[in-house]
This record gives sequence, C-alpha cells and structure tokens, in this order.
Amino acid sequence: MNIAKQHLINRTSRINDNATVNKSMLNALNEPDLYRFFCLSLYRNIYYNVRLRIKDIAKITGEKENTLKNFNKSMDIVLTRKKYPSPINHPIYEFTMRSLYKIPAIDNKGFITLSHKLTQVKLSVKVKGYYIKLLLIAENNTIPLTNIGIANKLGISKNTVSKYNIELFQAGLLKLFPDRLELIPNELLISNDKAKQRREWYPITADLLPNITLIFNK
Repeated sequence: MNIAKQHLINRTSRINDNATVNKSMLNALNEPDLYRFFCLSLYRNIYYNVRLRIKDIAKITGEKENTLKNFNKSMDIVLTRKKYPSPINHPIYEFTMRSLYKIPAIDNKGFITLSHKLTQVKLSVKVKGYYIKLLLIAENNTIPLTNIGIANKLGISKNTVSKYNIELFQAGLLKLFPDRLELIPNELLISNDKAKQRREWYPITADLLPNITLIFNK
C-alpha cells in the first residue's frame, strides 16, 4: 500500500512545461478560476488526470486555502471530476474522499498554449486570469477594443479593466493605446504546434490504479 500510494504521489507532483486553455472557457470561468484551471492542468499525468488536494492547489496559486472553497464547483463546469478514496492517518477513519480531475482535451474550435513560467509572474491570481482571457480573444496579440469594449466582451467592469491593464502594463506584458491593446506575452505564450495536450483521452477509470512493472532476478 505504501509503495502504491507513493507511486500515485510521484505521478501527480511533476509540473509540465505548458498547458492549453480552450477558447470555450472564456465565459465559463471567472478570471481567478481560469488561472487556477491553468495551474491545475500543469500537473496532469500521462492520462490527463490530476490528483491534487485543495491545499496543494492553493499553494501552487499562492492563495489561502479557504479562498478556494468553491473551486470544485467551478471546475465541474469545464472538466470531469471523480471522487476516489485516499488512505489517511486517522484513529477512526481509514480513508478520505478526494477528487480526481480530468483535464479536457484540446478544443478544435480554438485554444492557446501557455508556459508554466506564467506561475512565476508576480501578479495576482485575478490579473493573471484576466491576461489569459486577453490572450484568448486576441488576434496576433492585438485586441482592437477600448476598455469599454473589453469590459463588455468579458463581462466585467470598465474600472476593473483599467486597473488590470495598468498592472499588466507595469509588468511589461502589454502596450496601451486609445483604440486597442497590444499584448507582449513573449515566452509565456507558446506556439500551438508545440502543445503536448492531446485531442482525446483515456476513460476516467483508466488511471485509478498505478501501473506496476515487476522485475525478477535471473
């Protein structure tokens, strides 16, 4: 049991170089949850399953755990989630139920590929999620909309757009013009040709048990 448990931990603790975000998620998740989804997707295993606790996700995003109290409810909108028993050290209970997150496949209608380096940018979760949304609606890194136009497109206030744009400008991630925005993602945005996320996945039950290879001495 200990070997199997450690095997599962190892398979979910390795960060991938990049992750894709489908354009269909633009209005499905708010800004913080879109960034959290991206972070979650970075830890997908070979079956595109993720086994992380809420406290682990909060550590990755740099937030307090109680901030993510509705995380699972939000993720249920864009991915499949299955509960599984996990052994715990408790005097009464032998296990607790945790979530297995199934990362969705690439959407043929459109997606972007982001580097894990986005997690290293010193901006809030809300601003990073907002930047992902800008990248989703941009054409050749340009958005031909005013702040009001962007606010209407994303369903947020004009003041919020202005505030976030200033923070992104100060971080060197965009240029401000009266009639448009020009994004400067540089190494944060990767060519979709390099996307490692596949277009189809194994059934959600495929990864419930670890693969074990036995080696016998001759």
